[in-house]
Amino acid sequence: MKLLVPCAGELHAVDGRLAGLASFLGIEWEAIPLPKAGYSAGYLERAASDPHSCLVIHPRVMEEWVNQDRLPAELVSVLVSRFPYVLVHAPRPEAFDANLIAALSGGHLRSVEEAGRHGLSYEVSANAQDVCGVFAGLTFGTANSVNDRVFSGGPGSLAARELISLGGRPLMTEVKWEKSKILFLAGQDVADLYSEAGDTPFTGYFSRLLPHAMALRYIFGEESWRPCRQHASVIIDDPPLWRNYGFLNFGSLLNLTEKHHFHASIAFIPHNYRRTSAAVARSVLEHSDRCSLCFHGNDHTSGELASTDPILLNTMLQMAEHRMGVHRRLTGLDCDRVMVFPQGKFSTEAMAVLKARNFDAAVNTVPHPVQQPVGLSLGELAQPAVLRYAGFPLFLREDSVHTQLPDIAFKLFFGRPVFIVEHHHIFQRPEALVAAVSRVNATAPQVRWSSPASAIRNSLLWRRAPDGTYHIRAYSRTIRLSNDTGSPVRLRIEWNGYDGRAAPPRQLLRDGTPCAGLETSDHATATTVHLQAGDSHTFALVYENSHETLNSLGFRLTVGGVLRRRLSEVRDNYLSKNPVLLKAAVAFQRNLLR
Repeated sequence: MKLLVPCAGELHAVDGRLAGLASFLGIEWEAIPLPKAGYSAGYLERAASDPHSCLVIHPRVMEEWVNQDRLPAELVSVLVSRFPYVLVHAPRPEAFDANLIAALSGGHLRSVEEAGRHGLSYEVSANAQDVCGVFAGLTFGTANSVNDRVFSGGPGSLAARELISLGGRPLMTEVKWEKSKILFLAGQDVADLYSEAGDTPFTGYFSRLLPHAMALRYIFGEESWRPCRQHASVIIDDPPLWRNYGFLNFGSLLNLTEKHHFHASIAFIPHNYRRTSAAVARSVLEHSDRCSLCFHGNDHTSGELASTDPILLNTMLQMAEHRMGVHRRLTGLDCDRVMVFPQGKFSTEAMAVLKARNFDAAVNTVPHPVQQPVGLSLGELAQPAVLRYAGFPLFLREDSVHTQLPDIAFKLFFGRPVFIVEHHHIFQRPEALVAAVSRVNATAPQVRWSSPASAIRNSLLWRRAPDGTYHIRAYSRTIRLSNDTGSPVRLRIEWNGYDGRAAPPRQLLRDGTPCAGLETSDHATATTVHLQAGDSHTFALVYENSHETLNSLGFRLTVGGVLRRRLSEVRDNYLSKNPVLLKAAVAFQRNLLR
């Protein structure tokens, strides 16, 4: 199945961006040059090489081709009888476009016009889950006055449903005519996936991206990239495993996870590896489905993983891993090979060393290295993880307040796990965290709350190729695949983001055992495997660590680490309950460790 994009000469810019979105979603598209000699009703039918195609109708392009004041009736007949899907987009408030819209909708829609009142919100139909996914039933955001239009309606006789509306008037509508489904999008433009998103909330570009992505994924089904599962996790930074730390009581935390159905992962500072309470360790082990550990730096000194020295970074991470190995022997607790950066600060070199040490991924609130304060592109935000830094996956997280319904839906639609970050002080009044968890559960009732490692390993995109092969796009060094189809399947696993200048992975493991078939190109690593019905296997890439290490971190860093941890504990356990003393202590600590 193909997306067919007619063009009169050069591909129109908005059609080019639509085609780019199709490619991003794994959909094959083809430009259909329209002959300058004149319009022919049968031309599009003959030009379509694939009978199961979707034809894009851009009214401006059609007007230039037919050179008439309306779409000829015989062409309308061809469109609704020949193509199983037609996608009408970028209509103008002009007579030709109005006639085209009315003709292809059987009079259900009449024209496109300004939305009218300012401040209108997007309203997604609750009955549109097959098209709009997790957005179904949501009302959010504010209309984009530059881009957004709405359709005016009429007494049409065809089956139709409004998918997305503004002020009760359709922005996106589906009409069924004979064997064809026609989707109408009233937005004027399609977002450029390579443009920088900056600090713009996603609702600012919703109408230029999501309706088109929804339509394409709906039309092409399993032939387009789509998430395997929906995952979420709450990550609590810093606390040692004590019965009480600051405002956090571990018994109360575990009760909250059970009552409100979520998973809490402690971003554990390896410095505290010999200080864990045996009783708390037992509680975490007994509730492993609700609580887990991941790495949070090494000593949690200021910007320790923002260093650009690979040897120092390798030494710190070696020490962190050793400490957590001792911690596992003492307590029985495993620690996810997932790094949460202290203070949100990291360097590209740290990402490269984490990759060489075979961590699975990093999770962070800040989306860029300290030395590179650049904005991410829309395309990077519309996939599970960011891969631009040494090809090592960076998953993003936000606090409870910023975990709102439309943001949750955006993440889950594109396969991003919902990671919520908090510190001990949220438990003074945990209502904000509970509300955020409730919003996730309401938006995605089937969401799986799990450890960050499990969420990351299952953050996969998949699509089915025409030959029946399932293509899997992985965003973690380690992934878990299960075959629930009831019959054997052939899987093509792809790890993108590989930097051809760096050393490729040296090995592929299947359930911990080396296996053959690893392929490496300039930009990706891949393998093809077969899974029998009911099979479930773990696949992991193994990298060689060629970085040197130091004998120790030195007196200054060692003492600084101890001092910082003790001051932080005094702050969190005592001063945090007195705002005046807390402010003075933070200033003193900052000056002392500068």
